[in-house]
Amino acid sequence: MKRISLVGEWAFKATDDKEFMKATVPGCQFLDLLANGSIEDPFIGRNEKAVSWVHDKDYLYKKTFSLTNVDILEGEITLVCKRLDTICSVFLNGSKVGNGENCHREYRFPLSEYAKEGENLIEILFYSPKKYVEKKNKEIPSPINANGQNGIVHIRKPQCHFGWDWGPTLIPVGVGADIYIEISRGVTLGKLKTKILKEGGAFRIIVECENAERISLTYPNGKTFTQDGENAEFFVDAPELWWTRELSRKTEQPLYSISAIKEEDEVNKKVGLRVIELDRSKDEFGQNFKFVLNGIPLFIKGANYIPPDSFVTRFDEKKLCALLDAAEFSNFNMLRIWGGGYYADDNLLDECDRRGILIWQDFPFACQAYPFFETYFLENVLEEVDQNVERISSHPCLALWCGNNEIEDMHMAWMTMKKYVNWTETFFYKILPERIARIDASTPYTQGSPIGSEHNKEVGSDRVGDTHLWGVWHGLRSMKYYRKRMTRFCSEFGFESLPSFNAIKEYARPEEYPLSSATQRSHQKCKNGNDKMLYYIASRFRLSDDIRDLIYLSQVTQQECIADATEHWRRNKGRCNGAMYWQFNDCWHTCSWSSVDYLGEYKALQYAAKHFNAPLSVSLEDEKRKVKIYVLNDFAERQKVKVEIISFSFDSVLKKETVNANVNPLENLFICEYSPDFDVKKGGLAVRLYKDEKLINQKTHLFVKEKKARFIDEPIQVSETRENGKRKITLFSPVYQRLVALSDDSSAPFSDN
Repeated sequence: MKRISLVGEWAFKATDDKEFMKATVPGCQFLDLLANGSIEDPFIGRNEKAVSWVHDKDYLYKKTFSLTNVDILEGEITLVCKRLDTICSVFLNGSKVGNGENCHREYRFPLSEYAKEGENLIEILFYSPKKYVEKKNKEIPSPINANGQNGIVHIRKPQCHFGWDWGPTLIPVGVGADIYIEISRGVTLGKLKTKILKEGGAFRIIVECENAERISLTYPNGKTFTQDGENAEFFVDAPELWWTRELSRKTEQPLYSISAIKEEDEVNKKVGLRVIELDRSKDEFGQNFKFVLNGIPLFIKGANYIPPDSFVTRFDEKKLCALLDAAEFSNFNMLRIWGGGYYADDNLLDECDRRGILIWQDFPFACQAYPFFETYFLENVLEEVDQNVERISSHPCLALWCGNNEIEDMHMAWMTMKKYVNWTETFFYKILPERIARIDASTPYTQGSPIGSEHNKEVGSDRVGDTHLWGVWHGLRSMKYYRKRMTRFCSEFGFESLPSFNAIKEYARPEEYPLSSATQRSHQKCKNGNDKMLYYIASRFRLSDDIRDLIYLSQVTQQECIADATEHWRRNKGRCNGAMYWQFNDCWHTCSWSSVDYLGEYKALQYAAKHFNAPLSVSLEDEKRKVKIYVLNDFAERQKVKVEIISFSFDSVLKKETVNANVNPLENLFICEYSPDFDVKKGGLAVRLYKDEKLINQKTHLFVKEKKARFIDEPIQVSETRENGKRKITLFSPVYQRLVALSDDSSAPFSDN
């Protein structure tokens, strides 16, 4: 099989322009207009609004490629498009060869009828998504969209492109992934399909690949077994199991490689041997929502992943690895791929397979009612489902298929539109699970997030399912409100903060730094978001007008809130089974709920998560003038630890005691209860956890809010040295210093902060 890549330089123009300009594929019209100097950067200042005219135009992209006489006479010629975003017509040498209508699908267009020897011209005409949606919504009215343009449910494209409460309204069109010409001569290999069955302590791997001459299985240790033909079965009686990073204690997980070969053609796939289950059985508290990996119950720790750039083609492998490094740094064992964006791409899945990070995959339906009653729309969606389930399901990191994000949670807004309500239930409760099971019968499925006991019943209940808890922030509840919620699993909860100063410097001039400026308001997409942020900061700290102080205070408040909630649910493991905060990352420079900003800089929350997610950690539960001390163990082995309890004034240690303890596998241990016998405005409590005489986790606690504490004003001494090419920064103070933050001009993270 011959392949001609079409990646690289193309030409493009708006259809009402005369001259073509240079374009880059993969890419989009915004990046190409920016590269040609036709627009200012939409992320800077208030340019987002200034470039809104881009959405009203259609764009034509073109490129030439050459074919030989042999290609024409002997080959079957196909155009393969991994992502066309979104509504488009495709032409070869002036003849139409097909249409694109779904950016979540791969398209294959036969070209042989129109191809010629020598130079061939491919053209792709992308139509304005904004105008397409407006037209479709007039034909088939949909419920009002609280997050942006009405009618976006009619287009199979990331819904967040049309605006969200953390993202801009920037609607890209273009070739969004790999594109190439495929020329086959004779019979070619089909798709490589695998089925993995657990049989006792062993696994049976069933492989089929149409037209294959031989199929091979290679173990993680390099040992290879080969069978002839297009079907094969391999029995692995001593499997190396795939685990999450924390349970394996390994930075790389064992993967088995499968290859199918026919002459010079070869297709490959990597799989992991594991069993993932979602326990939704009834229990004393209601109905469980607990992930179980290879028989080991998990407490899920992680965050929600949104598209990492409004123009996602410039999010490269280096940025992906840096983001997943942050997930590892903070002891995540799962990422939720949120339903208003894309499906997880192959690079992300491959990295999570290798690293041992589980993936919760929402189908890309979010917050609205979709027109599944339209035959054309439903058929389009089902082809999308088939392709992506087949592509993703063999990845061992896949833990869950989830039907949608918050549709049942928001159905009250469109209850009178009965057709939408009824088809929502029909699709997510009947059609979608049956469709998934045709290809993937082993991965758990849940109809939506949050989910109740049945369609539109008990959604948001602590008794059953997973919850999205927004009483804090949107509901202005106390930051400790989460302590009142014994949810079975919290898959969304969050708290806004400002991005790093480096990020703000990129999009705002110094005179635009104040939160009241038009530029800052344009980068705050949550209604009354800045007011809410200041409200919560003031509940605990003294306010400041300085932007650097506000960055610090907002991030500290965010980390303290999310840490308190996560540790509460971890202390109640078994009843509560997961805490995934909203959100992990940003798609542009903005004030948001993220723990990593658009530049990749760690906010205070990302650093704090390293400690409150640590699989073996100490946790403090305060109640008025007392504190309960626990050790939390998420490892599958018994842990022998030492707990050091230190009461202190702000300039000296008052009392120190030590407790030795054995913590059972996967269990939490109550150590003791502590009440202060000192002036709580002048001191606090520190609890340190030691394993094999090494300090592995530490928590400090004040019995009053910071603005009421009488801290001692003393400079921190800072020294810096170089060790093995890295900077080593040492801080020293003769008095207690609260919530110290390091920052500099580099976006590289510190080892701790």
